[in-house]
Amino acid sequence: MTELPDNFLLSYTGFDADGNHFIDAETESGIDRHDILDRELSLQFDLSKRYCTGWVDFDQMKQKPCADHAIVDSKYDQCVKCRNLTGFNPAFYNATTVSKQQEAINQRPHFVYLVYFSPGLIKVGISQESRGIRRILEQGARLAIRLEAFPSALVARQYEESISKLNGIVEHVTSSKKLAALKTTLDESAATAELMATKDHIETNIGVKFSSAELITTSEYFKSDNLDLGSLSIIKEQQLLIGKTRAIIGSTVIIEHDDRLLAYNLKDFIGYRASPADNSASIELPSEQMMLF
Repeated sequence: MTELPDNFLLSYTGFDADGNHFIDAETESGIDRHDILDRELSLQFDLSKRYCTGWVDFDQMKQKPCADHAIVDSKYDQCVKCRNLTGFNPAFYNATTVSKQQEAINQRPHFVYLVYFSPGLIKVGISQESRGIRRILEQGARLAIRLEAFPSALVARQYEESISKLNGIVEHVTSSKKLAALKTTLDESAATAELMATKDHIETNIGVKFSSAELITTSEYFKSDNLDLGSLSIIKEQQLLIGKTRAIIGSTVIIEHDDRLLAYNLKDFIGYRASPADNSASIELPSEQMMLF
């Protein structure tokens, strides 16, 4: 991974096969991968225009820039052309047709997982077997269980759907809920017990035994063990990233700035251009009183 350029378009944030976080930064010379953990950042994002983040070539498993450098609506991260080139649809099970790219993905082995965010907040999902732990880390889960692998996405989805209908398990967790959950102190023993009880509940109610279930801890990948996450200030609608990156939990980056820990959702900056922050720029921080509510 190379040094972060002065000016770039943030096109992706994720984790590699070894569980290391990275961002993809697009410049005139292409897209390069960068490590921002334990680095001093001083970035200002221009939030007035959102650009297409390009497309994924699944044959080469490589992110490629948008040929048109298209401007997109703020609720999208790809233009129509790049969306079609990628052909990926995570909600394929609701679609009337699927692309050839999605069909190929669907034929690959997938596994079903449970992820834990905070007491009472457990999500079920599926991921390609070849992606390993990456999807679980991208979720920002505090703890997880890999339940079982299946020969295709279609079979895995059938289990995911059945599990999501049980009480206490959801399919979707909003970014705001994930951010709020980070401020809850993790009791790993209690979280493990809750996850295992949920697994037992699933097995009883859908009549299957997950003999290969595996518990997965994530804090070692996020580098969050020694941080007081309960003191986090959650930053929204802010164009400045200034300070030292202390941890990255899913898409949430924890920045130390003026002796305070600030939490940003990196996805809020995807598709926007970054440049060096002005020396006089200052972050609008929530007051200590507001942090109580």
